[in-house]
Formats: sequence, structure tokens, C-alpha cells
Amino acid sequence: MHTSRTLTLTLGLVASLHPPAVASTSAPLQAPEPRTIEVIARRFTFEPATIEAVEGERLRILVKSGDGLHGFEIKKFKVSKEIPRGSEPVVIEFTASEAGKFPILCSAFCGDGHGDMKGMLVVAAGESPQP
Repeated sequence: MHTSRTLTLTLGLVASLHPPAVASTSAPLQAPEPRTIEVIARRFTFEPATIEAVEGERLRILVKSGDGLHGFEIKKFKVSKEIPRGSEPVVIEFTASEAGKFPILCSAFCGDGHGDMKGMLVVAAGESPQP
């Protein structure tokens, strides 16, 4: 009997040192999908001309050309893509990580009104956490 008692105490000690693994039932946290915005670039405008976002929001901008070669540039967020003529949209993804107003420019010469082809990204300040 002395042996079985020692074995029981030893097994109890091992069990307390190595608790059984418990499978996690919660799914891993995933970032929300970016909000998709469709933009048409045509001489000499972006439609819509203003894009609104909230600080920290992930954006997916699908830009299509309505007539010829254009560019889509937001310098603050290091966005610069050429938008070729055609039906396939150019996909641009980024996070609007700072509040403010940021110009959207056509970065590919598209004719005499090229300098006037501008839009605006307006990023509202995010909500501060509640105490």
C-alpha cells in the first residue's frame, strides 16, 4: 500500500505542474475588411471629388478611367498609381492613419486641364477611448 500512496501523490504533483491543455474556442482577431470606394477619373475630375474617412480606417479605393490615362496620388499616405484606359479598376489600399484634409492629384499628364484635376481626402479624427 505504501507504494500506491506514493504513486498517487506523485501523479497529483505532476498533474498540478502540467495542467491539461485547453483548446481555445475563440477565433483569432482579424482586422475588419477595408471600406470600398469606387472612383472614376476622367478629364479633368475625380468622381466623387471628395472621399471621407475616419482616422485609422482602412480604405480600398477602386479607380477606373473614364477616358484615357490618369494618375491617382495622395502624397501623405504614399499612394501613387497610374490609372490606364480600360475597364479594369486599379485597386489602392491604405489606412487613413492621420486626421486632416489631403489633396488627391492626377499624377499622369492628361491634357490642358491636368493641373485642375484634383480631389480631396477628408479624414475625421477618430473617437478617443472612453475611460
